[in-house]
Amino acid sequence: MTTDIYVVRHHGAWRIRVDGKHRGEYNSRVAAINAAVTEARAAGAGARVFSTGIVSQFSQEWRSSNGSNSLLS
Repeated sequence: MTTDIYVVRHHGAWRIRVDGKHRGEYNSRVAAINAAVTEARAAGAGARVFSTGIVSQFSQEWRSSNGSNSLLS
C-alpha cells in the first residue's frame, strides 16, 4: 500500500498529515518536508511526500522508488 504524506499549513503552523491526521508543528515548510521525508523513508517503498504551494495545490516533493531516497528535482 502506498503511503502519501502531505505537508500543510494548519492552525498557523506547518504540519504533516498522514491518513487524515495532523502531526507535529514546524516553523517552516522546509522543516516539515524534512520530517515528512523521514517518515516516508520509514514507511518503505512507494511512499510519497506532497506539499502545498501558494495556491494550495499539492506538488510532489519526494517519492520512494527502486530503493532511491532522494528529493525530486
